[in-house]
Amino acid sequence: MWPVGDGGDQPEAAAFLSGQDALVMVDEANVWAVEEAYDQAWCRGDLDGLMGCLTSDAVVVNPRGEVAIGATEIREALGHFLAGEGSGTNHHSTLERISVVTDAVVVVDGQAVLSPRAGGTHQSTLRHAFTDVLRRSGDTWLIAHVRAYGLTTRPNLPNDAAS
Repeated sequence: MWPVGDGGDQPEAAAFLSGQDALVMVDEANVWAVEEAYDQAWCRGDLDGLMGCLTSDAVVVNPRGEVAIGATEIREALGHFLAGEGSGTNHHSTLERISVVTDAVVVVDGQAVLSPRAGGTHQSTLRHAFTDVLRRSGDTWLIAHVRAYGLTTRPNLPNDAAS
């Protein structure tokens, strides 16, 4: 696993990409940059910054299974959370794999940690797995779908550590 924004210690693309990677290469750095921008915006409590990482027709399924579709619903849901129980939290993603679907669609699997900051209302740390679907338009990658698996059971994947 490789943390987002860890100072450039990202793996070689061939070792990290899966799926149709032999046929299609994507600019992995731009995919990483979207995930890092999302984390940074969250940590700043920057709702506009978060929305800038998402497509206008995005779908977000939070760790509780609550669904928000499109920019209006997502802005309302994220804004409510960040102003309430998520106020003063940090969000840190660790990417496990980038799977290439086409030259314009990738699936990112990872883990996220939502942790309290000093002065925030959130008192505990929440860890959850996630899957993001990113869609490219020109040179820009944006998150089109987020599915967080924090408070539900996720099946074991082949690369998961044995328990």
